[in-house]
Amino acid sequence: MKDIMFTAAIVFGLLVCGIARAQPVPKEISRELGTAHLQGQAASRLWGFKLYDAQLWTGSNGAFDQNQKFALSLRYAYDFSADLLARTSIKEIVRVEGGNVKDHKALEDQLRTCLVDVSDGVRVTGVSESASRASMYVNGQKTCTFSYPRLRDRFFGIWLAPTSRDTRAASKLRGHS
Repeated sequence: MKDIMFTAAIVFGLLVCGIARAQPVPKEISRELGTAHLQGQAASRLWGFKLYDAQLWTGSNGAFDQNQKFALSLRYAYDFSADLLARTSIKEIVRVEGGNVKDHKALEDQLRTCLVDVSDGVRVTGVSESASRASMYVNGQKTCTFSYPRLRDRFFGIWLAPTSRDTRAASKLRGHS
């Protein structure tokens, strides 16, 4: 009887863990990627406060290949204006590449039209369609498609590149422990 109870407890625990780890695929990601696989996830924190949860979705299992179409989804935990999100994105690109914010004014202008003010629970998803083109969704609704030279490396690199401000989270998103 003890063995049966022990086995039942193990099976129940595995089921609960499996259910807790299963992630529903947001509809916009299914539409864009077809069969989507959760590559990795991470939370971004500043001084201990969670800013957002991030998930990287890909169209296939295996190692992350940034040259393939992917989707990066951020679920915010605080209020941020679209202006702040666009401006901060450009500052991060400049931090990595050098240069100056004015060099990326065209991208900043596009981001200002794509993004919306966010609050707790709002999900923003960027889909990398090619090296220089992406689409943006807010809570599953497409807000824009935009282009910029080396957009995939520059914009998505804010969260995914080894030069990201949070290298540990970038590694987790790419599927590394």
